[in-house]
Amino acid sequence: MTAHESMTHEMAAELLPWFVNESLDPEERDAVAEHASSCVMCRRELDELQVLQKSVAAIGAAADLPEPDMRRINARIDAQLRSEQRENALAAAWRKFSSNRLRLAFAVQTAALIVVVGVLLLPREPDPVFATLTATEPLPTGHFVRVVFDPTVADDEVSGLLSATGLTVFSGPTDRGVLTLQFADTVSTDERTVITATLQGDGRILFAQPVEGGN
Repeated sequence: MTAHESMTHEMAAELLPWFVNESLDPEERDAVAEHASSCVMCRRELDELQVLQKSVAAIGAAADLPEPDMRRINARIDAQLRSEQRENALAAAWRKFSSNRLRLAFAVQTAALIVVVGVLLLPREPDPVFATLTATEPLPTGHFVRVVFDPTVADDEVSGLLSATGLTVFSGPTDRGVLTLQFADTVSTDERTVITATLQGDGRILFAQPVEGGN
């Protein structure tokens, strides 16, 4: 069987670089030329390689470069072709695998199952417990105000403020420094509003919030 008869598209495509640099034997050269004359893809690739060769030659002539080492060029071409062959082999393997729908579906389901199992087996952290600044024990029926004093305020100042407002300490301070103060039952709603506003405007108090007990 002659080279003309046995030349396939893949074989011709691989020989195009050597066809351009004129390193093929006459029989192979003629076979590649004949194939390229009827193959649009090979003809296009051949045209691009010839343009590239002319560009390289023009640059070399303009820069007066020494004649290129064809062995090195051929080695680089060989390496490029081997790389493309490996990529083509991987692509073909993937196409063969993905063409089987059952096999592909099984692979997807297996991957999803692995992810789900991995998530389920991960250690879970306990749910965080949220608490507001003034969260304390439930209060009985009554009227209260929760306050946080500046830590620099002396105890006698706190006592003086309580005496001036008629408030008494119901509980606290908590570990956050929250004092729960109780209004006397005889204090009216308007008076409680005024006292609360006074506490909120006092520079020694960082926080003041009225609270209704029994809720």
